[in-house]
Amino acid sequence: MADSSSGSVLVNIFTSPSAAFPVIKARPSPWLPLLLLIVGTFAVQITYLQVVDFPWLMDQQLQAGPGGGQLTDEQRRQTVDTMSQIPPTVLGAAQGASGAIVVLVIYALVALYYTAVSAVTRDGVKYKQWFALIAWCSLPAIFGIIASFVNLYVSDARFLPATRLNPLSFGSLLNLEPQGATVVETILMGLDVTVLWATVLQILGYQAFTQSSIVKSTIVVLGPLGAIVLISAIFAAL
Repeated sequence: MADSSSGSVLVNIFTSPSAAFPVIKARPSPWLPLLLLIVGTFAVQITYLQVVDFPWLMDQQLQAGPGGGQLTDEQRRQTVDTMSQIPPTVLGAAQGASGAIVVLVIYALVALYYTAVSAVTRDGVKYKQWFALIAWCSLPAIFGIIASFVNLYVSDARFLPATRLNPLSFGSLLNLEPQGATVVETILMGLDVTVLWATVLQILGYQAFTQSSIVKSTIVVLGPLGAIVLISAIFAAL
């Protein structure tokens, strides 16, 4: 009988996904991967804001943000002075919390999408099973978190842009700059190469859950991503 513990699933999702998927479907518990990802994200953000030159970082973000080019030097200075009064730990926790909320909302929406597909195809897979699959398949992001920690300790983190924090991010690998970035480039800067790994896991997981063909599984899993890129490109062209 296969080991159905969360620890076993944690190992198998990296080493033998085909063994992990039946356990996730039978016992859909997303709490361990969510805990690891959320705690890791909090730790990176808090550590980063403790070591980065905060006034410099805020000035960089203000210049890159919407309307940043319209702010005068004095307005940016006043904003930076105001934000600098907030302890870095509080800001890091706030950023970690907002990031965790965004991730949970994305997971919930994608699980809802899969559930809607299940209702149409009548494959019998429930919402909580899809949500658990998405959470477990997202675990490769742990490597991006580890890479960020390593980067903080081997580089001069005082002047490390947020877009360069994770060396595995597309922003770092493609040398994308936040100033003047398109919508698609902005999305890419927030993702890293482990997203490709997670996407492959989701395709294989969808196939295992529904016994669908690999072609159908790929189309279903990539559907939302394709729609997001298409809509972003349309808005960018307007």
